[in-house]
Amino acid sequence: MTAAEILLLARTYAEGTGLALSSVSVRATANRNDRLFDRLAAGRGANILTIERAAGWFRANWPEGVPWPEGVPRPTTCAAE
Repeated sequence: MTAAEILLLARTYAEGTGLALSSVSVRATANRNDRLFDRLAAGRGANILTIERAAGWFRANWPEGVPWPEGVPRPTTCAAE
């Protein structure tokens, strides 16, 4: 999953749940990294394992009623499980 795709997931999740992007970041990262999505939005990178774990978390915790963003593939495995 690319940084742009994980950032789109985070923004969509935040909008759909009413959470701040930093709150979504804390939930989606095992190390409670509240700046992951802010760093990605600023064009800085992240560890691929961190991105994959966050993708797995989104897969396992996607809110009902919030459409998965078009063009973003759903992870087939869940690193967060």
